[in-house]
Amino acid sequence: MAPEVTVRLPTNQWFTHEFVNSLTSVRSLADLLVEYPGLDAGDRCRFTAILRDETERLVRLIEGRELESDTSATL
Repeated sequence: MAPEVTVRLPTNQWFTHEFVNSLTSVRSLADLLVEYPGLDAGDRCRFTAILRDETERLVRLIEGRELESDTSATL
């Protein structure tokens, strides 16, 4: 296994990466909920909780609160 490498990303690149990741999660989970209406209640509840968490994360990103945290990435 290759050793981990930590790189410091420019703030705008880090922001874009984090924003796109959250949007991808939201879109994928929304698609699952629409395409599989027969999902059991437990799965639907878990997916909607993740959707809520990801949208809250997007709000924090937009408001700049996430930018105050670490902007390094481990590869």
